[in-house]
Amino acid sequence: MPLKQLPDAAGALATLPGHELADTTLHRVWRDALADGTTRSQPWFFASVPDDPQAGGRFDLPSALGGTCYLAAQPVAALLEALQAMLPIIPERELQLRRRTEIQAPTDAPVAADLMAAAATGFGVASALWSASERATTQAWAAALRRDGWWALWAGAQHDTTTQGRAVPLFDVTDGPHPPSGQQWPSTRPIRLETDLDLIAALADRGWNVRGPATCRMRAIRPEPAGARYRCPVAVGREPGG
Repeated sequence: MPLKQLPDAAGALATLPGHELADTTLHRVWRDALADGTTRSQPWFFASVPDDPQAGGRFDLPSALGGTCYLAAQPVAALLEALQAMLPIIPERELQLRRRTEIQAPTDAPVAADLMAAAATGFGVASALWSASERATTQAWAAALRRDGWWALWAGAQHDTTTQGRAVPLFDVTDGPHPPSGQQWPSTRPIRLETDLDLIAALADRGWNVRGPATCRMRAIRPEPAGARYRCPVAVGREPGG
């Protein structure tokens, strides 16, 4: 469903239905091994709109408004959000570069704007907000939602064909690598994605596949059911044509 025109009047989105996040468990997938060789051990990073908006995240904020950290309500939704550009076949190397952690929303966590609520359509919300590829438009919606007082969103997860996955973008007053301002959001010890066999299996159930040894390890640990889509590479660790 295409997006309607963004309401430009201040306060137009302030009365959207809300979704309680307090005391819930959320999930975050992030790249801890950065391209410059450094390691980002903490899951927190609030992204702002880059010079090329299309290269940014769906709900990135203008730096003057702050930044956005992308969480999710389910582990597989967090992974789909993080690796959406690589689907449907994910090189195992991309899993090796990333970690997943569980994050506990505090009692005073902000209420999220519920973009999945039936009443949200009356505000111009449509599924294109989380499924379309036009970043400038969705970033403009993020800025309008932040303008109207929202600090978090409850949205669909792109590429989740079950329609049950929920993305939870969290806003903050500043961008960059830091935890949420003024609140404690405790997290568990990070899990290496290539060893997270339950998550790899959940990807396979949705038709996505991992190319690399993790798929073979999963097959060895769990007998492959009839009709399963798990696939081991012909040459482990080699990219096509490599």
